[in-house]
Amino acid sequence: MKLVHLRGSWIETPVTLKAFVHVIGVFDKSGRCFIDDNNNLLILHPDHLLSSTVVADSFSCTRRAVLQDRIKATNDSSTPLVYGTILHEIFQAAMLANRWDIEWLTELIENIAKRHLEDLYTIKLQIPQAVEYLLSKMAELQSWAELFVSSQPNVRSLHFLLVLMLMIRSPKPKSRLEVMKQQ
Repeated sequence: MKLVHLRGSWIETPVTLKAFVHVIGVFDKSGRCFIDDNNNLLILHPDHLLSSTVVADSFSCTRRAVLQDRIKATNDSSTPLVYGTILHEIFQAAMLANRWDIEWLTELIENIAKRHLEDLYTIKLQIPQAVEYLLSKMAELQSWAELFVSSQPNVRSLHFLLVLMLMIRSPKPKSRLEVMKQQ
């Protein structure tokens, strides 16, 4: 009988009884193999194949790889899908650069729209149409950033989140005043 000990970041691996695994490592004389961050590997469900594209996509957005695998969507593009992908990229770039001014966002939108030219053509849109639509969404993005993005923790945004959470958890809708009274 062989025994595998998981340590370090491997400890959270969701291995269950009778799960198929492939161990790449050295077993000692007593039949034990220690897998940690520096030694040996464990491949859970080795018969579940992932394409290199899925693996590559996981570096930019880990959720995308999981969703693509679970949903098994076809390559049919739709307007919401294309705009959602582009808006996701705009949001990520703005967060990384911490830039929310309209001049910079406009340039960013134009560049990203050009990179998605094929997707836009698939849904029968030209770049100027897409840029116009995406620019119409920037006021909402800027408002969100104004409220939640700052170099220091912001009491106002934390308070807003707390109020929002209380309203969501409430069994019946409450006004903001009622929520404030409960605090």
